[in-house]
Amino acid sequence: MYCRNTKAKGVNELRYNMFCAKKGDVSSGQLPFCKDALLQHTKRTNYQAGIWRRSLQNTLDLPEPTKVHGWHLSDGDIAISWLTRAPAPEIVLSLMACKCPRVCAEDSCICIHNELPCTPACKLQNCTNMTEEDDTDPVQDSDDSDMTVMKTN
Repeated sequence: MYCRNTKAKGVNELRYNMFCAKKGDVSSGQLPFCKDALLQHTKRTNYQAGIWRRSLQNTLDLPEPTKVHGWHLSDGDIAISWLTRAPAPEIVLSLMACKCPRVCAEDSCICIHNELPCTPACKLQNCTNMTEEDDTDPVQDSDDSDMTVMKTN
């Protein structure tokens, strides 16, 4: 569907191969949907096709779109369910890095665009999207007066 000359058996494997081919220098918009996002999109498309198929009927008997059709309720409104699980394993998300030169802005930062904090791998190390790390490590005494040295012959 996305690439004719591939031996990838699934869309997630194809995404990985495309990511590797570009050596990681690729934005998420340049890759095909992951399997979960593709499934959600297919559910919404199927629901819409069902509406069109019934369009000549006087009254439409439609199932709730929020049940299993790619939408959910958010603050009383219907919203798109883009994913039902994380887009990637947590370790992969922690390696994501933006290349913002001066400031991380919503329109240019891939971290902000993907609703993730900037990481130590990002180019800009003092942006407002960076999570604060816990630097409160307990201070250890380096007092050697209590240490006993054992000698063996």
